[in-house]
Amino acid sequence: MQNQTKRTNILTFPVSSPFHAVYRNDSPVLPVGPHSHNAAELYLTLSHLPDVLLNDTVSEVPSGTLIVIPAFCVHQLFHETGLFYERYILSINNQWLDAVFGEKSDRFSYLKQSNSPFLLTPDATDRATLLKLFQSLLSHPESETSSAMADFFELLSFFEHLVNRLSPKSNHVFPISDAQKKINEVIAYLQEHIYDNLTVTDLAKHFYLHPDYLSRLFKKHAHTTVSHYITLQKIATAQALLREGYTVNQVQEKLGYSSYAYFFKTFQKNTGTSPSRYRYEWGQKMSL
Repeated sequence: MQNQTKRTNILTFPVSSPFHAVYRNDSPVLPVGPHSHNAAELYLTLSHLPDVLLNDTVSEVPSGTLIVIPAFCVHQLFHETGLFYERYILSINNQWLDAVFGEKSDRFSYLKQSNSPFLLTPDATDRATLLKLFQSLLSHPESETSSAMADFFELLSFFEHLVNRLSPKSNHVFPISDAQKKINEVIAYLQEHIYDNLTVTDLAKHFYLHPDYLSRLFKKHAHTTVSHYITLQKIATAQALLREGYTVNQVQEKLGYSSYAYFFKTFQKNTGTSPSRYRYEWGQKMSL
C-alpha cells in the first residue's frame, strides 16, 4: 500500500498514481499508532472497531461504516495485535484530483480538509454496491489501464452520490463511553491550544485529574501518549502552514518550538523529510 522508507508517522503515497486500492483481512504484526497520509482514504470497515481516533474524536465504529479520511488527517483505526480486521481501502491522490477537476473545484473538496474526517453508514443495498465496486477495481492487475480507471471513476461517482445523500444523516454520534468522552474533551482542548506548549500537568490541572490517571486514560483510548499526540498534531499543523506559504521560521515560532534545530529534527523524524524540503516540493507541485 503506502511506501514507508523510514519509520515515520506520515505515510507517503506515490504521487504518480491516481489511486491505490487494497483488500485486507489480517491482524497487524505491530500495534498501529496514530499517523496520517499524504493521500485521502476511503476506508470501508467490515469489522467492529472499538477505539477509532479521527483527528479530535475517539469513538466506537460499527462494521459496515465507510470512514472518510482526508489527506494529512491524524487518525488510528485499529491497533490490537492478534485480532483480525477486514477492510477495503482506497487511497486517492489529491494532486491528481486537482489536475483532473481543477484545484479550485468544489468536487471532492472534503478530501482535502485535514481536520474534517467523517463517517457514512450505507444501508445493506449501498454497502453491497460498494463491495461490488471495490472488488471490480481490485480485479485489475494494474491501476492505470483504461478499464481500471473506468472502475475507479465509477467508484468515485458512487461515493460522491453517498456523500450527497447520506452526509446530512451521518452526523449522529456512534457509541462513546464516558472515558472516550473525557479523552475527546482533552483532545478538543489540545486542538484549541495547538500553538501553546501544553504539558500533561497543564492538562491534568485544567480537567481536575491526576496526571498519571490522565496519561493512562489517554494511552488506553488514543493508543499513544499525550506528548506524542501533541507532536503529531503540531507537525500536521506545520505541514498545513507550510503548504499555505508560511516560511519555516514563521512556522517554528508560531508553533512554539524553542529552536529551529529542534523543530527541524521533530519534523524530519515524523515526516521523513525536512520542513524546508517539504515547503519547496509542495511549492513545485503547485506551480505545475
